[in-house]
Amino acid sequence: MPFLKYCPPLTILVLITGLLAPATSFSQDTRYVSDKLFVPMRSGAGSEYRIIHKGISSGTAITEFQRTENGEWAEVETPGGTRGWMRTQFIQADPPAAMLLTQFEDQLAEVKAERDKMRASLSVTASEAYEAGDAAQALRTELTATQEELMEIKRVSGAAIELDLQNRNLSEELETQRAETELLRLENIRLQERIGNNQILDGAIAVLLGVIIAFLAPRLIPKKRRADGWA
Repeated sequence: MPFLKYCPPLTILVLITGLLAPATSFSQDTRYVSDKLFVPMRSGAGSEYRIIHKGISSGTAITEFQRTENGEWAEVETPGGTRGWMRTQFIQADPPAAMLLTQFEDQLAEVKAERDKMRASLSVTASEAYEAGDAAQALRTELTATQEELMEIKRVSGAAIELDLQNRNLSEELETQRAETELLRLENIRLQERIGNNQILDGAIAVLLGVIIAFLAPRLIPKKRRADGWA
């Protein structure tokens, strides 16, 4: 590389050592860029590699894949998918203080808003409680009157229930009598039909006997002999 002609031998040795240093593999963990910085991302693990991202702002969550053996450089990837190398001195495991402060301020604002809301609700609840006390007294008065009316209704309804029971018993007896009367009427109709059938049968028998008698009588009565001249 042309720029190596102008570098001291010690610098060249350090660069070569950095290039030849093997990378140490890590599990893919989430890290954060340190506070108040814009850290460049390079294409390789060394300052001589080209910058592929001009500056990642502090608080940016990045994914770390591996580190060099000397631990000075780490291969990372931004949320936008840019993958390269950054110095580990600008990477930390916890969110930066500025981000945490912003989160705490947002949480504090939410808590204050919830507190104000609860205070307003408490004020409304106290007012409603006074109103509820007056309403409860009115309800107690109404309940007493309702209980008295209920007792009167029970007294009247007791007699009404007794009358209803008697009415039901009478209705059942009436239905029973109606059923018995209907059975007797049907039985009477059957008897009348039987008597009518017997009368018809007796008439038929009498007619038949009359025909038989009329047919046999001449043959049963002996005929008188006629007087002739020879006597």
